[in-house]
Amino acid sequence: MESKFLNIDKKTHLILFIIAFATAFCSCYNPLILRRPYIDSSVYVTVAQAITRGFLPYLDIVDNKGPLTYLLSVPGMFLGGLTGIWITEIIVLWVSVIFAYKMALLFAEPFIALLGTIFSFVALLGFFLVNAGTEQYALPFLMISLYIFAKYLLSTERNVKFAEMIVLGICFASTIMIKLNLFPLWAGFCLIILIESIIKRHGFAYIFKYIFSFCIGILIILIPLYLYLRLNGIFDLFTEQVIFGGIDRGFDAAGLKEVQKLFFVLIGRNNSAIPLFMGAFWILKYFKKPEFPFYFAYTLSYFLMLLLHSFTEGGVHYNLVFIPFFVPAVTFFINASYNALSKIKFRLVFLSLLFCLVFSDGIIRYIYYLALPMLENTGQELVMAGKLIDENTKPGDEIVSLGSDCYIYPFTERNAASRFYYQGAPISFIPGGREEFISDILTKKPAIIAMVAGNDDLFSHNLDMHAPILEMKERHYQVLLDSKRIILYIRKDN
Repeated sequence: MESKFLNIDKKTHLILFIIAFATAFCSCYNPLILRRPYIDSSVYVTVAQAITRGFLPYLDIVDNKGPLTYLLSVPGMFLGGLTGIWITEIIVLWVSVIFAYKMALLFAEPFIALLGTIFSFVALLGFFLVNAGTEQYALPFLMISLYIFAKYLLSTERNVKFAEMIVLGICFASTIMIKLNLFPLWAGFCLIILIESIIKRHGFAYIFKYIFSFCIGILIILIPLYLYLRLNGIFDLFTEQVIFGGIDRGFDAAGLKEVQKLFFVLIGRNNSAIPLFMGAFWILKYFKKPEFPFYFAYTLSYFLMLLLHSFTEGGVHYNLVFIPFFVPAVTFFINASYNALSKIKFRLVFLSLLFCLVFSDGIIRYIYYLALPMLENTGQELVMAGKLIDENTKPGDEIVSLGSDCYIYPFTERNAASRFYYQGAPISFIPGGREEFISDILTKKPAIIAMVAGNDDLFSHNLDMHAPILEMKERHYQVLLDSKRIILYIRKDN
């Protein structure tokens, strides 16, 4: 008998790896098509790079995401630089694909489940904007959790292993330590499971067993992270920048009309309304049937995820965390369509073309990313600029990039001259942040002042805030590099 890992045969594992690899191939950190990263991605990787150099997040380098956002990138960055980050992405996506397939198997036979997995990740490509970011790193934890919930609620025994509940707790804690507002998946399902347990009078011991094992999983993640933060003296800064700063930024919608507008923006991206509509359909179809609790919890959790993400405006990458909900819906639809079209000779081709059309945003974005290095060589431009900085400065020299990005830092050996290495959100919500940044730069006079254009080929520096630094630049710096997208100024006495 052929040995199986996670009850999946080797051939299928290979196919699942190919799906993950093909997805990750369009990453900005793929060395074969290296390109300028998205702003958020450049921030997360810069923090991870700083950690590998002995700096502490929240203290030496300021940002407002959970510690696992950066720590998950640290091994890859330490061992292989940006290529190591790309390998980390492949692993993260591979785990996500495996559990997407296992979840799809709960709704269809293996061949259809594989199709459901493939097209769910075709849909993902439409949201694959921020590489090595919060949404991508949270994806495997969300996928594993939804699989465990589905496996439990779709079984007649309503039984889950002690180890699976620990894994569920690990996934929950890991996810909120990446991005706080991703808890609705667990909130919706746990609420329905608790209500069902009370109605069916499963007893206190039954409920306590699951709560206890879930909490063990949470502590497995939170205790080491707490010790890391507390022993390094950055727990209070974490609370200030991530908890309070995240809450403050996470509810910046102007009112109910703005929330409503952003809600419809979210569900309009690459047909993200599909899981919501399928959930409503399932609720009606399975009402008063044993499967009803799962479909109700599924729909409730997805609605809560959409709602919580509607309180702040974000890019298309926000929708990446909705992909676990795509898997059951897409698999169910493919299964129903495949059976209904049994008399059509080329039904597989027809369905493939149909779903390629439905999720065409993802296919178009994927092709664009693959072609982009031939259109503009932004990755190699950053590599050359980083080498130019290293060749014209010495170890211990510091640099600064003016603007709301961190494009240049991952490509140089030199460190930032201020903990406000980019002048985005943190400099606004930390009292005195702007003044501290200006003081750092005027006092230290970094060896290099960099300005890098974004995806719109526009520089993001603020003429008002950066005025004192720009004035200093005119007096004490000269041009080292002046290209269309990158300008480097070097101190005259360096």
